[in-house]
Amino acid sequence: MSPYYTNSGIREIIDGYLKKNARLQSNLGKDSTDEERLRAKRIWETDYLLEISKLDPEFAHKLHAQDD
Repeated sequence: MSPYYTNSGIREIIDGYLKKNARLQSNLGKDSTDEERLRAKRIWETDYLLEISKLDPEFAHKLHAQDD
C-alpha cells in the first residue's frame, strides 16, 4: 500500500500540494489565456507532482494517470 495511505506525515504533505494545485486551477477561468493555463500545468507537473512523486511514486502515478 502506498505511503499516502499508511503514513500520516506524508499524507499531510501531499495534501498540501494537492490544495495548492486546487487553488491554482480554481483561479483559471474561461478568460484565462493559453499562457496562464500552460503556466498552471507546468507548475503542477514540474513542481507539485514532482515533489509528490518523491514522497510516494505510486500515488503520483495515479494522479498523473488522471491527466491522460
